[in-house]
Amino acid sequence: MKIIAFVGDSGSGKTRLIKRLVPELKKRGMSVAVIKHCAHGFDLGGKDKDSSKFLAAGADGVALVSPERQAVIKRNERGLSFTAMARDYFRTADIVLVEGGRKDKSLRKIEVLRRGMSEGIKSSGRELIAVVADFRVPCQVPVFHPRQFKKIADWMEGGLSWKR
Repeated sequence: MKIIAFVGDSGSGKTRLIKRLVPELKKRGMSVAVIKHCAHGFDLGGKDKDSSKFLAAGADGVALVSPERQAVIKRNERGLSFTAMARDYFRTADIVLVEGGRKDKSLRKIEVLRRGMSEGIKSSGRELIAVVADFRVPCQVPVFHPRQFKKIADWMEGGLSWKR
């Protein structure tokens, strides 16, 4: 399984890029999962829904199941580990794309930059494996334009060594 994080400031284009990459990778026969980092928390369904009431009552986890979907909400007792989450919940995925995760030093990162919003690279060292920007960025890793999502998928699929 390949795990890669897309990091960048709010509004830099991370979601837009991932939304383009998912169908492109799926067309290539890959199983793709996405983990979204929600720094400010999240709520599935609102505080008046049964799932929220169960959690408020002290449940350690709640599962939601329908004919089309399933969701599991668990208290994050182990701390924030995108790699552990990917392996626990998406073990059959060929690739897991993480939106966010800048502070997780174990993740390999593609930094997403946007002119006028986020123009400086914040990732460093071996974590940074590529940059996606709508302007010229001098750096030692591959640089792609956001419209080059097919080229990014090519690179992710075969041109990148995933061993650390």
